[in-house]
Amino acid sequence: MKFLVTEECARLARWLRLMGHDTALLPAQPLSELYRTAYQESRIIVTRNRRARPSRLFRMIQLDGRTLEEQLRQLMREAPLTIDATTVLGRCDRCNVLVEPIDKSLVKSRVPPYVYETQSTFHQCPSCRRIYWSATHEHRIRAFFSQLTP
Repeated sequence: MKFLVTEECARLARWLRLMGHDTALLPAQPLSELYRTAYQESRIIVTRNRRARPSRLFRMIQLDGRTLEEQLRQLMREAPLTIDATTVLGRCDRCNVLVEPIDKSLVKSRVPPYVYETQSTFHQCPSCRRIYWSATHEHRIRAFFSQLTP
């Protein structure tokens, strides 16, 4: 599933990417541009914008919840959105690009010394070059996702 999230749901877009879902974030634009992009890229529109209207040309989910948890639960019901442990944290949460493994020796000058000493596996976004590694935030993210699933 590919999503197109409107800017009022930017936080949700980041978390969908952390889940491993291809999620484009569309800045404020006319609704016609939103519809065109969803149609051309075969994306599901996710929005809180009440002026947006569904069409037979694309799928749209109008979010009711205000909290991240409520929004994700609604997507799990309506999309249906899934959480796959193998794809969680597989995308750059900023660029929406799949991250790639990178040799530890290549990140030494780009991560804190303690991280370099304690971690053995690193990933990099090929677009923004951001470096990712397993840390306590990963455990918190996975715990948050596990509480969403029954």
